[in-house]
Amino acid sequence: MSEIEVLDDGYRWRKYGKKMVKKCPNPRNNYRCSVDGCTVKKRVERDKDDPRYVITTYEGNHTHPTSS
Repeated sequence: MSEIEVLDDGYRWRKYGKKMVKKCPNPRNNYRCSVDGCTVKKRVERDKDDPRYVITTYEGNHTHPTSS
């Protein structure tokens, strides 16, 4: 968790969606890795109990080195 909305994790991301989640006043932002052929996804959302914190969840493994 972090208080920063979007962390620099060394990869480049393309936002593809924003969704309201049940029982949570804050939206969830969805991102895909911007490298062609890489299928990793990332979800970024504020903690429902303490919105000062951001929860970032990754799905998958990158097929390439970091961008930075």
